[in-house]
Amino acid sequence: MSLSKQKKFFESEAWQLFFKTLGRAFLICAIFCIFYGAYFVAEQTFSNQPYNAQSHKKVTISVTENESEEEVAETLVSKKLIYGKARFVIRKYFSKYKKNSFLPGRYEFTQSQGMDDIMGILCGDHVSEEIIQ
Repeated sequence: MSLSKQKKFFESEAWQLFFKTLGRAFLICAIFCIFYGAYFVAEQTFSNQPYNAQSHKKVTISVTENESEEEVAETLVSKKLIYGKARFVIRKYFSKYKKNSFLPGRYEFTQSQGMDDIMGILCGDHVSEEIIQ
């Protein structure tokens, strides 16, 4: 096959249609992956799963008056009460506690409590409740 015939073969309508279809298939896959990733992140951030539903070990934390949300979240992560600092801060931002600050004091939690319960207690909304699954 000569070079000119080969060049004409790849410039044919069939190959152009093939490459257009392939490009559109990749675009659809990319859009699917973006939406799947967004769903996965949102589900992980806004689900109220406890750190360990079977654990009833008491964990004590202290919150000082000048402590920021990020510092409190860091303490909760280090005590293995929540999974992620960013998840906790984002969840607080989108919750009814957005404008509330954490009340200073000593708190006792268990790993079987969800993020909503911990956040509510820290904001003074309600007393401790454990999630039993």
